[in-house]
Amino acid sequence: MASQNSGDFLSASGARSRSRSSVPPVKCYHDDVAPIGTRTCGFFKWADEVDNVLDLQMLAIEKDTKISELEYERDVLKGKVKKLKQTTTELEDQVAELAIENTEKFHAMETVKADKKLCIMLFMSWVFFCFCDLV
Repeated sequence: MASQNSGDFLSASGARSRSRSSVPPVKCYHDDVAPIGTRTCGFFKWADEVDNVLDLQMLAIEKDTKISELEYERDVLKGKVKKLKQTTTELEDQVAELAIENTEKFHAMETVKADKKLCIMLFMSWVFFCFCDLV
């Protein structure tokens, strides 16, 4: 039963040909390793076809686990984004307060500067009048 008909083989470049390097060998109903193609007994199966329900269940569990991990990671990142937005808002408020504070200090310094100029002008005028009285 393990004999092969060379006319029954499918072309490796056919429409459904797949890479065989990562696929475990496929066995026919007679427990013989089947090449890609058909056997004289009429058995045919694609090399990468999954027929074990347990394999499919494991794949589903792996996918579910990966989805859960990604959802958890997304939630963690959402929390970090929320904290960053809150920090940004707090920093913007602090910057606004500092801007107001600096503006007030600047105006106070300008007032002091103007007062100093006025005092200097008064002193100069007093010196001038004193000098004029002496002459």
